[in-house]
Amino acid sequence: MGKLELVSGYLSQNRMRLTAGTWRQRPELSVGGQAYGSGAHLLNSLCWSVASDIAEVFTFLDNPGTRVDINASINLRFTNGVMAKVVVSGHCASDGADFHLMFEHGRIDIVGWEGKWIKVWQGNERVKYPVLSGGPQTPNDNFVDAILGRAEHRASIQNGIVQSELMDAIYESAGTGLPAKPIVNEE
Repeated sequence: MGKLELVSGYLSQNRMRLTAGTWRQRPELSVGGQAYGSGAHLLNSLCWSVASDIAEVFTFLDNPGTRVDINASINLRFTNGVMAKVVVSGHCASDGADFHLMFEHGRIDIVGWEGKWIKVWQGNERVKYPVLSGGPQTPNDNFVDAILGRAEHRASIQNGIVQSELMDAIYESAGTGLPAKPIVNEE
């Protein structure tokens, strides 16, 4: 489909209500709120999909009446030029998540934590039966298979490093009101 150019994603949950009075709304115990908790899963999928270090992050967070972030709007630019926008809501009565990858010559839309459906467009035409490599395997299956030597890890240590740097940059940007530049890993 050509070069990946843009990615957008969202996640919504009613986490503010469901975690009221628990350790998840105490920053000294939880480290962060919705962006750090559930949002991290979507952000990790983003980093894994783009496979590049992050050049710059700009974030808005709000915490309607709580001590931790509940809603987040995050803009990213990766060192390979891909730009992304992720919004995370912890104050929404309707749970949901989706992810969209926009290429020069097409688009891929993925809905749900478990990839409940995927739609692929080649140009303006929807691909009726897209060929997906790897078969049906959950992250847990891959983890166990990798430990047993039956498969390669789908995620690398570098994925974890980029994710950790991203989380730090999200909270730095929200705190300063300025773009943050994650530490670039020198290999």
